[in-house]
Amino acid sequence: MNSTYSAAQVTAPRPPAPPMTYICAECGSDNEIKPKEPIRCKECGYRIMYKQRTKRTASSPSATMAPVKTFSMAEIAKHNKADDCWIIVAGKVYDVSSFVADHPGGEEYVLDHAGEDITALLQDETEHLHSDVAYEILDELMVGYVEKSTVSSTTTTTTTTTTTTTATTTQGFKETDDLYKDTDIVADKKEKFLDLSKPLLYQLWKANYPKDFYMKQVHIPRHLPHSARVFESDILEIFSRTPWWLVPLLWVPVVTLLFSWSVNAEHQRYQGGALPMETASYIFTFGFFFWSFAEYVIHRFLFHVDDLLPDSTYSNVAHFLLHGIHHYLPMDRLRLVMPPVLTVVLGLPIYLLFRSVLQSAVADAMMAGVFFGYICYDMVHYYLHHARVLEFHFKDMKTFHLAHHYKQYDNGYGITSKIWDRVFGTLIDL
Repeated sequence: MNSTYSAAQVTAPRPPAPPMTYICAECGSDNEIKPKEPIRCKECGYRIMYKQRTKRTASSPSATMAPVKTFSMAEIAKHNKADDCWIIVAGKVYDVSSFVADHPGGEEYVLDHAGEDITALLQDETEHLHSDVAYEILDELMVGYVEKSTVSSTTTTTTTTTTTTTATTTQGFKETDDLYKDTDIVADKKEKFLDLSKPLLYQLWKANYPKDFYMKQVHIPRHLPHSARVFESDILEIFSRTPWWLVPLLWVPVVTLLFSWSVNAEHQRYQGGALPMETASYIFTFGFFFWSFAEYVIHRFLFHVDDLLPDSTYSNVAHFLLHGIHHYLPMDRLRLVMPPVLTVVLGLPIYLLFRSVLQSAVADAMMAGVFFGYICYDMVHYYLHHARVLEFHFKDMKTFHLAHHYKQYDNGYGITSKIWDRVFGTLIDL
């Protein structure tokens, strides 16, 4: 069948594209932005904007959704082991099997209540109060809801008796309000930042996040059951991952070598002479304890120099590689201890400084002690994150350090002790 079109119909311009609704990542306001118009919040001028998701309606053909899984209390109670651990919070069911070993408070706190409703426990200040971050991590592990209950109510009239079944709320959610509720992308911080399923550094480089947005997001801890990928390159990725055992394996021989140099007369023949073993041991011990001060200074004034950084992508990337990734993924086992390359970059200037102001043998003994202190620091750091620690000293330090990650990142810089936090007034009120 032939169709004819008028010249006006053929040459008529297409109607302009309708404006899109964007949500501001800063203030949350809706903005209608026309094509070719700068994407910027009209309320606060912020540059990070996200498209409004289309909401489903009952009449929409696309409104059909997969049914949400529900589980009975008896079924949930069966999942009570470390490798198969479920919990209930406010009527929602979570499979926390992948998180049990990484729970900041220790896996025993989770396993003691496996298969149970822990809603009240999470909110009990005297027992184990949790921050908002805990609930954000839980959101990623949700598998369904507690099975909906029904209440039969009998309505009697003068002429008929009818039985009606009424759907009721189920421990914190309503079927119509929550089961099919769209994600609020303003409240969902993760949708605004990095995609954890893709290499992180390239995303950060291309995103050009404003400094304040980046700093806010990178200090909101995320959790993965595996180590996140940072680089697209396989070679660079290998060098970015450091298992805990590599630290003593690599650096204990260096400590031994430095200390042996300090007492070796042949090595020190032209550099002022060797030290007696007793003197070298005293200097080594002093260097070991000096590390605790260096640990505090490096953590506070290098790793957390947030306020002094310029607002640029370069500084965001540098901050992320230096320490930001550890706050972003604090339980990532391969991004916790210091990579060897970074250890050399930070340690070599300290050694050269010692050599420039101290006799060679003294500098070697001092650096050996400092290096040994660093090894102990990194081992303690990993221990606090991933072990069921001893009650003596370490349990208190675990609570203190994890509060630095999950509650107050701009205080609590000591890892092996709190002495310098006391001196400089940066203790966290627990």
